[in-house]
Amino acid sequence: MGFIQNIKIKAGEYFLRKESAEVQRSKTIMNLKAAKTIGVLYNAGDINEVELVKKYITQLRDSGKKVRSMGYVALKELPGNIPTSIDQQCFTLREVNWYYKPAISFIGNFVTEEFDLLLDLNINRQLPLTYIAALSKAKCKVGRFTNKWMSLYDVMIEVDKEKTMKYFLQNVDIYMEMLNKDANTNRVKQA
Repeated sequence: MGFIQNIKIKAGEYFLRKESAEVQRSKTIMNLKAAKTIGVLYNAGDINEVELVKKYITQLRDSGKKVRSMGYVALKELPGNIPTSIDQQCFTLREVNWYYKPAISFIGNFVTEEFDLLLDLNINRQLPLTYIAALSKAKCKVGRFTNKWMSLYDVMIEVDKEKTMKYFLQNVDIYMEMLNKDANTNRVKQA
């Protein structure tokens, strides 16, 4: 990583922390079964991850969930092999500002939607996707464990850095089904 890119990332992380501290939302710990609406964030630059995420989204929709997804490609142009629709959107480097904050209107709509669950499948920690997760009004935010962003998520799943997206998705299913088996939701006080 170059010197200039490091400065951009540090600035982005600074502004992300500052902006995320102002986010007001209704926190509710919720399992997959109880969730009716789900937002999914993912790395659309890795075709293998895209295929896994598409299958996972199909599985969620087949179980009756309303799912919207947002993918990010760290390129200036969106590759032609990435399908987009109203419920499945992608953005590129052209749609982020100099410190990697996403800056287009449909990202704003995604962030303000009060999903029951936000699944951040951004296991490689791309800052534009972390920005969206941080600003999201989702009731329950789920992501990969990292000390750096503990305050952004309600549920964090720890997996080794060497593990794949498939392994992470399996753990999301396992742990999110374990939550609140006896109750649909559980109120959490906002910190």
